[in-house]
Amino acid sequence: MAKVNKKELERLYKRVKKRSQREAQFSMDRVARASALQVLRGAQDRVPVRDGILRASLTIGHASNVFDLVLSGLRAEVTIGTNLSYARYVEEGFTQRKGQFVPGYWDREKFIYVPDHPGGMVLKGKRIPGVHFLARSEAEVESIMDELVKEELDDLARRLFPDG
Repeated sequence: MAKVNKKELERLYKRVKKRSQREAQFSMDRVARASALQVLRGAQDRVPVRDGILRASLTIGHASNVFDLVLSGLRAEVTIGTNLSYARYVEEGFTQRKGQFVPGYWDREKFIYVPDHPGGMVLKGKRIPGVHFLARSEAEVESIMDELVKEELDDLARRLFPDG
């Protein structure tokens, strides 16, 4: 009959426990980064493009972001946002102030805003719906989150138990 060294077994347990905590945190961070990248790509695809400035300004976790979407898991949090203040209005929509004058000019079907232009247009006060580029991208990634987590858990199990 084989003898079991209780102290050696306890040391092995502590080593596996410590390693598994580190690996689990690493896995959570990987899932957070992967989901953030997918939300970012989806948001960039959904942003209405006039000149591409809003699309190019979308970043993950940038300190100068003024408009953020926060993805948080158990202990991982990732922000996706932009430093452009008008992004909120593109995302959520807004109501024009009736009678407000906006300087600029029309070029075919497109209005070009020019701050000190003598011509322009007077707003009618209608509701401009939001595009919801961030919210729709987050919902899309949320729908596949179980798959992302399962893949990462399978990978975690392979790293922790390479023999079995």
